[in-house]
Amino acid sequence: MAANKSSRVLAGRYPPPGTSPIADAIRARRGPRGITPLDAALLHVPPVAGGWNSLLGAVRTQGKLPGDVRELMILRVAAINRAAFEWIQHEKVGREDGLNNAQLYIVRDEGTPLPPAPGILTQLQISALMFADASTRNVNVGDQIINALKKDLEVLARQQNAENIEERTEDLLAEAVLVVAAYNMVSRFLIAVDVAGLSDEPIPWPIERKEHLVSLPNSHTIHAITITASPDAPWIVLANSLLTNLHMWEFVIPHFISDSPDTITGKPRKPFNILIHSQRGHGKSTLPVPPADTTIPSLASDISHLLSILNIPTPVHGIVGVSQGGAASLAFARSYPELTRSVVACDTSPRTAPGNKEAWAGRIGVVYGGVSAEEILREGIQGGEVGKGADYALKVGMGKLADITVPRWFPKPSKCAEKESERGERHKWLAEMVENTPVHGFVAGAGALSDYDLYQSDEECRNLLTSPIERVLLLVGRLDGGGNIGQGLQHLRDEWNAVRCQNVNAKPVEYVEIPSAGHLPMIDEAEHFAEILRNFLDSFRL
Repeated sequence: MAANKSSRVLAGRYPPPGTSPIADAIRARRGPRGITPLDAALLHVPPVAGGWNSLLGAVRTQGKLPGDVRELMILRVAAINRAAFEWIQHEKVGREDGLNNAQLYIVRDEGTPLPPAPGILTQLQISALMFADASTRNVNVGDQIINALKKDLEVLARQQNAENIEERTEDLLAEAVLVVAAYNMVSRFLIAVDVAGLSDEPIPWPIERKEHLVSLPNSHTIHAITITASPDAPWIVLANSLLTNLHMWEFVIPHFISDSPDTITGKPRKPFNILIHSQRGHGKSTLPVPPADTTIPSLASDISHLLSILNIPTPVHGIVGVSQGGAASLAFARSYPELTRSVVACDTSPRTAPGNKEAWAGRIGVVYGGVSAEEILREGIQGGEVGKGADYALKVGMGKLADITVPRWFPKPSKCAEKESERGERHKWLAEMVENTPVHGFVAGAGALSDYDLYQSDEECRNLLTSPIERVLLLVGRLDGGGNIGQGLQHLRDEWNAVRCQNVNAKPVEYVEIPSAGHLPMIDEAEHFAEILRNFLDSFRL
């Protein structure tokens, strides 16, 4: 983040003390900070600067909203409008008013659909966040969001022992609306005149979050993000599914960086550091040459290279993957057990199930415009010149695949089952992620999933069932595959434990189902997924 820069648009004015009553009044409100770059820009029009000082002073200090709620709304406005100066000034105030790292992370993460997973924000904070978000993006806020905020403000009014609950609730609602409106005004001025030279700067994250494009030995690049909650915290690695990217984990990340008690259960938490990455051919990650070198064991190899190149201390606390990423985590347990204390494999299988090779070929055929599975298996995709061609696959085919795939991932009664369901925004968000997956990345991943068997020993004669890895959790959404995925993982648990438990000191492989979750439980049941995973990871934390 740049500091001490000057506006490229408008030089500020700083009248000496005693030369401008308006500037002196601003100094009195600001205290030791004195006139800020924002004030200096406003002082080009002193009467407006004076009115602004009075208005914002009242909004900030003379209302009845709790400080954490007020600052949360201001910070959401700053995040959406890309107003870095506004965020920097108010993050400190928000922390002073009680906002913690995980809560600030949710507020900053304006790219992930609302509402967030419960357990990090209070109910009032959630409704205030959703109002600030909708008002800033859309101006016209729907009745559902207004009524939810009003309901939670009524609870606050009762807690404040107001004599007239209805009037007090309306007062609080008016104040909340004014906070969001006022700071949208602030952010627009800040950006237009480039106050402090920050209008093009990114919004800071509340904890260290770094992006990496890591070149790996096989001529491809992996997009990764490291999230460091504490220098002393253990690391976990999260591996995405086919047809998604590293952002699929955003709903649960706040639960693992939090060092504050769960807002629902009150359970204490310690933070983890996190490495997320998009697997080969997904998101901003590229494919090796040739793409067919993408295999499930190679995805595990990519993780080992990332740990080394990014200097992440090993053994990490856990490798967590789902679907294709879950298979990669099992491959990691087989081939790199010395680099992690545990693996968590979600909604996956240790080998290609009978009929899946044909099923994946059929899905590739959908992308290329109705090509049969038999033709795909016989001819391949011929550099994209199959069926209706590469342009169709990019512009139409991936969208058709998304329409088929996302409802299959979230069957009823999943809360993400439909675009109009309880968590329908997540359904739409994920469908867009699937549609935007690079076509060749999907084809390469589908090829990897079409032909693998982790029961077989690797090149170093290491075997999955005899892996010395310390802990293993198999986790599944009960709705996934009509229950077949869970049955397969239970079978893996039983086979693995039959070998593993011959060692009396070995911890048995654990198996857990999330009843109302589909193929990606970290999305449709994020809070339950996070609780199960945290309980597992915390159970052997040093």
